[in-house]
Amino acid sequence: MFRLPRLTRPPLLRTTVFLRLASPRATFSTEPANPRISSVATAAAAAVSDAIVGLVAAGGRTLEADLDRLGPALSHPLVSATLRALTDRGVPAAGFFDWVALRRGFSPSAHAHNLLVDNAGRLADYQAMSRALASMSARRIPLIERAFAFLNSSRGNARDTAIAILRTLDEVGGPCRASGVFSLVKALASIGEFDAAMFVIQETAKEVRYYNALMAVKCKAGDFHGAREVFDGMRRSGFDPNANSWNYLLGCLLKNGRFAEGCELVETMERSGPDDIPNSLTYEILAYHACKAGRMDSATQIVDQMFLEKLTPRITIHTAFIKGFLCTGRIEDACRYVSAMSTRDRHSVNRNYSLLARLLCKTGRIVDAGRILYELMEKKGLLPDHSAYIRVIKDLYKVGKGDLATELKLIFHKLSAHAGSAQ
Repeated sequence: MFRLPRLTRPPLLRTTVFLRLASPRATFSTEPANPRISSVATAAAAAVSDAIVGLVAAGGRTLEADLDRLGPALSHPLVSATLRALTDRGVPAAGFFDWVALRRGFSPSAHAHNLLVDNAGRLADYQAMSRALASMSARRIPLIERAFAFLNSSRGNARDTAIAILRTLDEVGGPCRASGVFSLVKALASIGEFDAAMFVIQETAKEVRYYNALMAVKCKAGDFHGAREVFDGMRRSGFDPNANSWNYLLGCLLKNGRFAEGCELVETMERSGPDDIPNSLTYEILAYHACKAGRMDSATQIVDQMFLEKLTPRITIHTAFIKGFLCTGRIEDACRYVSAMSTRDRHSVNRNYSLLARLLCKTGRIVDAGRILYELMEKKGLLPDHSAYIRVIKDLYKVGKGDLATELKLIFHKLSAHAGSAQ
């Protein structure tokens, strides 16, 4: 059973029951200020893209002149949309891309370069792919998974396609090769072609991050057994797993509710790993899932250990703690937590108090939310997030606590004025 390293504390409680924790998310309006104008602009852009695709598909020696006559106002969204449309229709995009690259004052984005590679791959035109890769290498633009999106719709054998891509990458060389091989491994793994991905790893300079890419996909699918096989294969190939390798396994176990096995895995990490294993993320993963399960005392032990190791938790851990305490009905503990963290992790003070105030409002504890903001502003001298402040003020007026709302507004304006004069 996992025990916190170098601390004489009782072991974490074993349990097989994991509580579901609500994760209220902030909602942001994505509606444009004027939907009618936006829809007209979108339709116009689509019409321009369709016109370009029609000219390119028609081919002919006058393509450049035809595009010049059309004279579209180039933008990165328009170029990307046109490249995707050409690929969907199976039309070579090199001519259009070359025309775009020659336009004065406009340079294709890195994303557009990757879309051009995808276009060549969809058409199995490896000469065109070679030219696109050479251009990217010259500009030191890295390949990303999007460049190999065509693999998902390829009807050929994934391994044969991978061989052709590797041959092209080898011929071009340069910066594109390293990013290309890594992105190819990830792209193959993402569509379930693990044998082909492993073939690429075996045929190229093996790296731990390549194996980790396979493990990440396996773990995301909840396939711990498959991830462990990749992990063991990495070791058999003579590579020592790094902290990310172990953390993928740990996260997979905990997401599947196998907390006891996860703790045992951490013990194994401590016995067999170098000084940087386990790392801060290891403890964050443990603490996060302990909070999600409502095991707040165990999570607190883990965070205490992090501070002893001079590791600072990220904001996601503070968020998990605050939500975990509220989910288990421990309101006072949530308030004590944000207060304690105001001295242990000063960078998170504003966000912790603001989050707690918003969540208290959602649970109907409006006055408590007001008191939290009062403590933040009056005692800590810090301004809350504006959205949290507005939410609390409005809710206080709704429940007849205008006096507290007025007091908070006075403090807020005083702090705002002070902050403005200090700039």
